[in-house]
Amino acid sequence: MQYNPTLHILSNGLPVILDPMDLETVAIKIRFTTGSRDETPENYGITHFCEHMLIKGTKRFPSRKELKDYIEDLGGTFNASTSNNLLQIYGRIIAENTNELLTVFADMLQNSLFDEKKIEIERTVILDESRRARSNNSRKFTNLVYSNLFGVSAFRTLGSDENIKSFTREQMLDWLKKRLSTKNCVIGISGRIDDEQTLLKKLEELFNFLPNHDVPVNRELRYTPCDKFKKESSIKNVWLNILFPYIRPDTYENMRITLAESKFHKYLVQELGEVVRQQNGLVYSIGMSGYGNEYDGIHGIDTETSPENLERAVALIAKTAYHVYNNDKITQSILTRFYNHHRLVDADFLESATRRCDILVNHWGDFGKVYDLRRIQEFDKSITVDEVISASQGFFDGPMSIMTFGAEHNVDIQKVWKENFK
Repeated sequence: MQYNPTLHILSNGLPVILDPMDLETVAIKIRFTTGSRDETPENYGITHFCEHMLIKGTKRFPSRKELKDYIEDLGGTFNASTSNNLLQIYGRIIAENTNELLTVFADMLQNSLFDEKKIEIERTVILDESRRARSNNSRKFTNLVYSNLFGVSAFRTLGSDENIKSFTREQMLDWLKKRLSTKNCVIGISGRIDDEQTLLKKLEELFNFLPNHDVPVNRELRYTPCDKFKKESSIKNVWLNILFPYIRPDTYENMRITLAESKFHKYLVQELGEVVRQQNGLVYSIGMSGYGNEYDGIHGIDTETSPENLERAVALIAKTAYHVYNNDKITQSILTRFYNHHRLVDADFLESATRRCDILVNHWGDFGKVYDLRRIQEFDKSITVDEVISASQGFFDGPMSIMTFGAEHNVDIQKVWKENFK
C-alpha cells in the first residue's frame, strides 16, 4: 500500500497534508489545537458549545438538516468533536465530491449562524449531555483521577451547568475569533487525490479567511500524589489504578526512547495478564492507563476485581511488576514477536483513509511534523533489549497514587504494594 503524504503550506500559513491512496473515497479532518485546557473555570465548556453550533447551520445551509441532507446526497458524512486539547471537524465522502465537503467545512468555519433560537435549543441538549456524562461510571472514575491528582475536573470540556446556561452568542463568536488560527490548525486529506495542484488551489480559495495570529496554549498540569477511594453502589467490583508519574515528556525528540518504553509497558501487561488473570483468575482483564498531557502526566496499571480478591490481586500485581522490572527482563524473541504483531497494526493503518487522516493530523498537531511511518517502523524493528531496559528505568520510582472506585473495600493497597514489590 502506498504511503507518501506531503506537506503543503498555503499562502496564509495553513498547513495541509495530502495523502493519496488508491481508493474511491476521501477522508478529511480539520483540527485546531485548542480545547478545554485553554479555558478558565469561568468559561469551561465554551469550546464544546462552539463545536455544537458550528454544525447547526450556515448562511448557505440555515439548518443542520439542510447541511446533512446536502452532504449525504453527495455520498458523504460529517461531524465535529472537542476534547481537552482540540476542536475538529471531520468527514468522509465519495472522492469526486471532495470539493463540496471542503466547501461546506469552510462555510461552517466562516459563516455559521450561531442562531439565537438554535443556541437555546442546543443549550438544553448540552445540559442533557452533561447529565449523562456525569452519570457514566467510567467518566466518574476519570474525574476522580483528574480532580484528586491534578486539581481539575475531567468534565471541564462540557462545562458546569452554570456556564452552559450563561454562554451568549457574542461570547462564543469572540472565543472562536481568538482561538482559531492557521498557527494552531492543520487540514489532512487521505484517499483518492487525482490532481494535487488543483486541490491545493481550491484549498487556497476556501480557507484564505483564516487569520494567522498566535494562539497561547496552556500545558500546565501539576501532579499531586494521593490515595483515594470513592464508593459507587452500582458497581460490584473495585476499579483500580496504580499510577506513577511520566519518566519523560512525550516529545518528537524522545520518540525512539518512548517507543522503547512502550515495549516495556506491553511486556509488563503481558506478564501481569498471565499471572493475575490466566494463572489465578482474579481479574477479567488488566492493562495500562494514562492521564495528563504530553509533558506532565501519570500512567500505570489498570484493572478491576471483587472486594474479596482485591488484596491478593494487588499482591500478585506488585510481585509480578517487581520481577518484570528487576529480574525477568524482556528478550529479543519477545521484541521480535511484538514487532511482527505491530506490522498487523501498521497494515490496519495503511488500509484505512480515516485512520491515516487521523494520525497524520494528530501527529502534526502534537509535534509539528508529518507522520513518518517508515521511520517509526525502522525504530520498531531495530530497538534493542538494552534500550527497552534503559527506557523502563524509573517507571516505578516516582511518587505512587492509588485510585479505587466502586464497591466498598478495606484493603490498604499502598501497604500491600510495598510489602510485595520486592
